[in-house]
Amino acid sequence: MFKNKSRLIFSLLLVILAIMVAACSSTGSQSGSEGEKNDTAESEELATRIVKTIHGDIEIPANAERIVVDAYLPTLLLLGEKPIGATKTDLENVHIVDLIDGIESTGENSVEAIMSLNPDLIISADAEKSTFDSLSKIAPTVIIPYETYGDVYEEVSAIGEMLGKEKEAESWLTTFDEKMKQQREKVQKVMAEGETVSIFGAFGKDSYIYGDGIYRGGQAIYKHLQLTPPERIKKELIDAGETYKQISFEVMNDYAGDYIFFDVSNGGELDKEDPVWASIDAVKNDHVFYLDPKRFWPFDPIAVLAQAEEVADMLVAKKSEK
Repeated sequence: MFKNKSRLIFSLLLVILAIMVAACSSTGSQSGSEGEKNDTAESEELATRIVKTIHGDIEIPANAERIVVDAYLPTLLLLGEKPIGATKTDLENVHIVDLIDGIESTGENSVEAIMSLNPDLIISADAEKSTFDSLSKIAPTVIIPYETYGDVYEEVSAIGEMLGKEKEAESWLTTFDEKMKQQREKVQKVMAEGETVSIFGAFGKDSYIYGDGIYRGGQAIYKHLQLTPPERIKKELIDAGETYKQISFEVMNDYAGDYIFFDVSNGGELDKEDPVWASIDAVKNDHVFYLDPKRFWPFDPIAVLAQAEEVADMLVAKKSEK
């Protein structure tokens, strides 16, 4: 009888142990399942990011592999991001000719050409609503209108953050600062205190003056080389937040600095024998530099650095002539 009772107790213990093992196994299975769900959710969260745009919040791939771009090609390249397609204008930028191998042309932002590349992200500066409507049917589209960024630092930092390239952006800007400091030091050695610089242009049939914005090397000359504008340009453009202003050719002398950088483009003409032009002191002193539109029309970060180096070299060379 004692033996039967012992066997009964032993059997009960085995049953209890089996139940406990099954319970633990079930809990572990549930925990594993929940862990897998959490990992999956986290993975999905990391797969995309939200970007604030003029068209609201846009969900884009966190690690886009097939980017098509309009107007911001150089910035992507300096961040180490090579898109699969870019506009004809982007690819004609003389400052990046050695960096564009393998990038397909999309013409003038051709919807058909973009669609054929099967992009997973489109970045464009074209603010027309119709453009966004067309492109967003192809892939997530981020519109960044022209002049959204007033400076190299803003552009590189913002696009770096959007693409998850913050470290690359910081590294490039550090190098940019070092190189720009070198160019400022070169200029400071040759420019006399108080000497001023103007940027003029003949565009089509009109005459223009330019400030420190995206046009005709304005960022490089005023913001980064820190050259001094004449008082009227400072007041009417730079302080007023204007990047350019159309003026009458007859009043050009009122905006002329000790040195003039002049752009002639889009069919514009400059009559160097005109009495108004001939009366300007900078002209009399041979202190006029004629800009190459191919080099001074681009306004991307790579171009701005190249323009600053070129302007510094122009001024140093001019001073050495005396």
